[in-house]
Amino acid sequence: MDTLIGFSLGLLRYLAFNAIFYAIGAGLIKLVTLGRYPKIMPLRGGHWGRQMQDADLVALLGLLATIALLVIAVRLFG
Repeated sequence: MDTLIGFSLGLLRYLAFNAIFYAIGAGLIKLVTLGRYPKIMPLRGGHWGRQMQDADLVALLGLLATIALLVIAVRLFG
């Protein structure tokens, strides 16, 4: 039972993490590329693995942008 609860909480944390930071990263990329990227395509055929990898990279950019913003805020106000 502990394994099932741990797995479900880990999955929930992963999904929430990617949803929040994907939104931040996607907004930043859309701002920089004037709305061209990231393109949202339906998951078809054998391309879903590549699209999920792209989504993870966008979420990573959102995480890095958030960390950079926090570091700048601490330097300015701390």
